[in-house]
Amino acid sequence: MSAPVSAPLLRRPVFWLTVAAVAAAFTVPFLVSDYDLFNLCRVMAVAMCVASLNLVMGYSGQVSLGHGAIFGVGGYATMMSIKYLGLPVIGGLAVGVLACVVVGVVIGIPAIRLGGFNLGLFTIVIAALFPIVLYRFSDFTGGQAGVILPFKPFISPTSSLTDEQWMYIVVLGLLVAVLLLLHRVVSGRTGRALAAMRAGRILAVSNGVRVDHIKFQFFVLSSAIAGLAGGLFGLVLGLVVPESYPLILSISLLVASVVGGSRSWFGAVLGAAVVVYLPTLTSAVVPGQASAYLAQLAFAVILGLCVILAPNGIAGGIHALVRMVTSRRAISHPNPAPKITINREELT
Repeated sequence: MSAPVSAPLLRRPVFWLTVAAVAAAFTVPFLVSDYDLFNLCRVMAVAMCVASLNLVMGYSGQVSLGHGAIFGVGGYATMMSIKYLGLPVIGGLAVGVLACVVVGVVIGIPAIRLGGFNLGLFTIVIAALFPIVLYRFSDFTGGQAGVILPFKPFISPTSSLTDEQWMYIVVLGLLVAVLLLLHRVVSGRTGRALAAMRAGRILAVSNGVRVDHIKFQFFVLSSAIAGLAGGLFGLVLGLVVPESYPLILSISLLVASVVGGSRSWFGAVLGAAVVVYLPTLTSAVVPGQASAYLAQLAFAVILGLCVILAPNGIAGGIHALVRMVTSRRAISHPNPAPKITINREELT
């Protein structure tokens, strides 16, 4: 029995919806203020990190609570290489990615043997130690003052665009490229291997899947993308400080992955928007230090609601709702049966 043939790409509604969403996103910088563009760039940088976490959690079945630290390594490596080594922005981002590849290899080797809950404990220790290390080596990292760039990293090449508009276009372009890369990675033969891994290790091994090898590759790739996201986040802010990478950041990234949908790239954007905008909304409701506790409470409530009402995250819930509506429409408006005409002269 042959496998079902999937519809051509150009005939899939999801493809055209994605194209329309990307096209609409590129028109945003001409419709909103520079401050809104700054916040949207923060969302896209965090979304890139959440997408890298989705690659580890949603597809390869690993639990990582240390992506906040990897995110910070990318930010510090990028900013320090630009400020102290005089590298251009592209070179600084490349250094940040390479640094996180090394971190991913160092963490990934024991991660293969640990796996599951033990891997979560191992990575959460790394996330907790990262700010302490930054303070301990303050002569190198700048300590509490951090690393500040003396110039704008994103300068518009044309007078028709402001620096913030150009920054938004660059970050959006990189986000789209990363999401396309990740979609390509988890599709095809690799996607079938990942499906076998999620079904069970024994089943995957019996089908010739090199489980440990794939998990290691995915963790290193995820670390590289998190490093790129961290570098972009630092460039958007113009500085990196230890207070930006506490343990709660790694937990927030994990919550964003679950809330948005750990197997949805669109869900990564939704989860990142929750992480970035929720503290702002709570500070508008309750000013002062209490807003931070209100934001954490809101995170917990949203996570609980998603676990109960939408186990596949907000993106998964939207997808299920769309499928339910379309299936009901197909039932209420069935295709009419074709009319069959019989030529009596041919029967005689």
